[in-house]
Amino acid sequence: MLVQKYDVVQFNERHKWCGSFGIVTKVTETDKDVMYMIGVPIPQQGIAYIRVLDSENAVEYIGRAVLTDSEGEE
Repeated sequence: MLVQKYDVVQFNERHKWCGSFGIVTKVTETDKDVMYMIGVPIPQQGIAYIRVLDSENAVEYIGRAVLTDSEGEE
């Protein structure tokens, strides 16, 4: 599954963060795989950044985040 920056995803049963929602903050493509950096908000603690490879099939696409500050990045 190829998701894009600012997509909302949910970790599935293949990942220890199963059930958690996050926003893709970075997508890095290599010759063999794609790595996603996913920001998961933790109440009163900040954001946990989780790295997941596309080949793990550990996230499900939910939709596109509406409230992101994408201006000036990239």
